[in-house]
Amino acid sequence: MDHDTVRTVGKLLIATLSAILLLSLISVLPGVDRVIPGTPVTFVGVVGAIVTVAIVALLLYLAPALASLLRSALEGPPAVVDDIASIVQLLVVFLAVIVAHRGLAPLFVPLLGDAGWTYDVVFLAIALPPLAILAARLYVSLEPISELLAERVTRGDERDEQAGIDGTGGE
Repeated sequence: MDHDTVRTVGKLLIATLSAILLLSLISVLPGVDRVIPGTPVTFVGVVGAIVTVAIVALLLYLAPALASLLRSALEGPPAVVDDIASIVQLLVVFLAVIVAHRGLAPLFVPLLGDAGWTYDVVFLAIALPPLAILAARLYVSLEPISELLAERVTRGDERDEQAGIDGTGGE
């Protein structure tokens, strides 16, 4: 595995988890749930939105790095390895969209008032393409991944039989 890729992925994961921890700690500070004068928004809503943008940026940066790490770490047919890496990358992108929706809502929904439902519609439109691509990729990958899994499991059984292991724990 490439040292720089592993370091980058590790750094991004630690930074993302750190940002989530900091947001959790900020949300319990006294007075952060107070409304900012003249707006329907709370202080924690503003801070949460800022931290959410950082988390989403980290996740979007992490997605291709994680896919690259998986491509170099996994063994198997290149098509299957590429499918798995792409699935993980799409999953992280989808997760970033969901995190953005949840984290930005306390800031934007109160500002939209009665039109707050449009916030959900916008994020639904943003979330559907990566979800649709993820579903298509999972469908296309189902056969090759299940075939590889069956090969690995049955090959393991054949090796056990050749070694004289009967599968019940005895020989």
